[in-house]
Amino acid sequence: MFNSKLNRGVVLIVLMLIILPLAVFGGGKKEEPKEDVSVEVQTDNSTAEREPIGGVAGEAAAVVNGSVIPLKAFNGQVQAIIQQYAGQGINIPEDQLGDLKLKIINNLVDQELIYQDAVAKGIKVSDEAVAAQLDAIKGQFPDEATYLNVLSSQGMTEEAVRNDIGKSLLVEDYVTGKFGPLIKIEESDIIDFYTENSQYFSTPEQVRASHILIKVEPDAEESVKKDALSRINEIKARLESGEEFSELARTMSEGPSNVNGGDLGTFGRGQMVKSFEDVVFAMNVGDVSDVVETQFGYHLIRLTSKNAPGSVPLEEVKGQISDHLKQLKMAEMINGYVATIKPDAVIEILVP
Repeated sequence: MFNSKLNRGVVLIVLMLIILPLAVFGGGKKEEPKEDVSVEVQTDNSTAEREPIGGVAGEAAAVVNGSVIPLKAFNGQVQAIIQQYAGQGINIPEDQLGDLKLKIINNLVDQELIYQDAVAKGIKVSDEAVAAQLDAIKGQFPDEATYLNVLSSQGMTEEAVRNDIGKSLLVEDYVTGKFGPLIKIEESDIIDFYTENSQYFSTPEQVRASHILIKVEPDAEESVKKDALSRINEIKARLESGEEFSELARTMSEGPSNVNGGDLGTFGRGQMVKSFEDVVFAMNVGDVSDVVETQFGYHLIRLTSKNAPGSVPLEEVKGQISDHLKQLKMAEMINGYVATIKPDAVIEILVP
């Protein structure tokens, strides 16, 4: 779904200035069928302890007014952006990686300039705010050991994470306080965006279905396949004699959806294996299919609802569009402000 809200603790400027493609409403692939068809900163904002230039050229991606942007931070940003694109099914071509890296290092330089400007103006972040954000990050892991293992695998320490959080919160508070009150989004702006970007607010044809599965491996012996087919046909006969589909699914189906009476939820095209999809999208609501064979085994499918393609109503997405437009205006203001302070900065970029 279209989502333009920024998470605190994430590097704000990068997310604002590198605008990734909008996710389409109603998107996100359903896992079934698988088996079931199925960033360094002190929180007192002191610059005296920031990393010196001497001896770290090989570990620096850039130096801004004497402060180092670590190479590790640069590489981490590169990988994070690549993964964000990959999460949307987009692989960045090799010939475009250079442009991506240039944008990222320029954004990191801009972040550092904004950070230094904020510190110079006396902006501070409380230890409590940093601790709260750190706790929120930890809460995303099942336990302390997993959290520490992930940090270790990425060559990070909790103190480094704490420092990165402090910097991110400081920059966020500064730009939000400086530019936020200047941003006004009109109703007409929202309507225009909705109209001109209709592709982001469309909903595809979707169905909801239940199934009963008798598992059998594709390379199973013929006798095993024959037995599985016999069992699914027996269930089919019981359905035809009036027994309830959901009850048979609970007691007879071998897929994990059996606990839900076989319910697979709502899904669109491309989210189920083709042989299953071809049948279910051709069915009428209330129909039960003949036996359908997939790589998971034999299925009986019941179609419970079908929704035609449509659009998400404007009223449902006004808030999200408004947030997105605010971010675009914020990015424009930040870019403009950075352009005024950059000429006076001493900047050395050390990555290709």
